[in-house]
Amino acid sequence: KKIVTVHDLTPLVFPEHFKAGLRGTLKWQIQKYALKNAKAVISDSESSKKDIVKHTGIEESKINVVYLAAGEEFKVIENAKFKARKLMSKYKLPDRFALYVGDVTWNKNLPRLMEAIKKTNIPLVMVGQALTNMNFDPRNPWNKDFAKVLDLTKSDKRIFRLGFVSSEELVLLYNIATVFVMPSLYEGFGLPVLEAMSCGCPVLTSKEGSLSEIVGEAGITVNPYNVESIANGISSIFNNHNLQEEFSRKGII
Repeated sequence: KKIVTVHDLTPLVFPEHFKAGLRGTLKWQIQKYALKNAKAVISDSESSKKDIVKHTGIEESKINVVYLAAGEEFKVIENAKFKARKLMSKYKLPDRFALYVGDVTWNKNLPRLMEAIKKTNIPLVMVGQALTNMNFDPRNPWNKDFAKVLDLTKSDKRIFRLGFVSSEELVLLYNIATVFVMPSLYEGFGLPVLEAMSCGCPVLTSKEGSLSEIVGEAGITVNPYNVESIANGISSIFNNHNLQEEFSRKGII
């Protein structure tokens, strides 16, 4: 008996942004055949389950939603600000900031996020190995958003691109951030949202894909295609201590 896990179908949902080519198309036909012959399929979310049914034709009854969990290291740390002094000094971080953790692919929506940050004048700390990888081809369509990110961060002291950080540093950043921001255009799950919530960090995320399903009432969901919506959402959390405490509490529960 065979069980297959499908995390997401982003390239199939948005084929215009993820060109498959001949090799990718053939590979997908092989994968689809394997899926149809599986006894059961595991999906990370109800949102991904709907995409699997739509794009593969597999009957809904074969697909089981099993949510992901954050690692045990992602938790609220006592006196986090005090324990993060060396970290903040190392990266020259401000006392209060918005935090982004993830990749730089099209669905992450980083150009709009950064335009929203510029409107709010709120510092943004960005974590992810791809964010500091300068060995890339700017002519490749896959790197279009990364080129925009570099252009938008140029000489902007409000934006801190940290790149890769250790697990210990990441947990501290989640703990001391004023708000976690992930206004993706699509996610099959969105694990960083869950990691942030587990660390008591208030969350701003997107109404698209699985994200509103994952965050529930523990954060604000915005229209990711609208810069004003993202900016207003970030400001509403960043400038409201009561809202921060409410979302922090709900995220941990």
